[in-house]
Amino acid sequence: MKKFIAIALVALCGVFAAQAQVEKGGLAIGGNVVYGDEIESMGLGARVQYGILDNLRTELGFNYFFEHNEVNMYDINLNFHYLLGLWEQKLYAYPIVGLNFSHAGVDGFDGVNKLGANLGAGLEYELTERVGVNLEYRHSFVKDIDQNVIGLGFNYKF
Repeated sequence: MKKFIAIALVALCGVFAAQAQVEKGGLAIGGNVVYGDEIESMGLGARVQYGILDNLRTELGFNYFFEHNEVNMYDINLNFHYLLGLWEQKLYAYPIVGLNFSHAGVDGFDGVNKLGANLGAGLEYELTERVGVNLEYRHSFVKDIDQNVIGLGFNYKF
């Protein structure tokens, strides 16, 4: 039941759905669909983004990967993005640098908690002034559970 509630909450966040150009003090919430190659499973995620400076934002995100081969996994990420305009203030590229906390477990066992680092890149396209979509790739450098993660997401900018 806990898994169902967590998945429902993450999916609900995704409905509100990528912030595009960031302004200092700007806030966005979003959701995403992810695939992790270590667990070999799809997942859902939610995130909050905050503009530290113009075009520099921080992001706090949570991803839950669906159980595969009796292994369950989630991660919490604190990432930084620097948005680089590519086309007509609608398309942006950004590097991803940050910290990662990963939990992986097997049914019936407590599991493993590990800290690591993230490195990756993303593309973001503004659909409207407040709503955008993004495609991201990141590698989480976490001892024993390194993982490549690809995500497709939506954000709503306040």
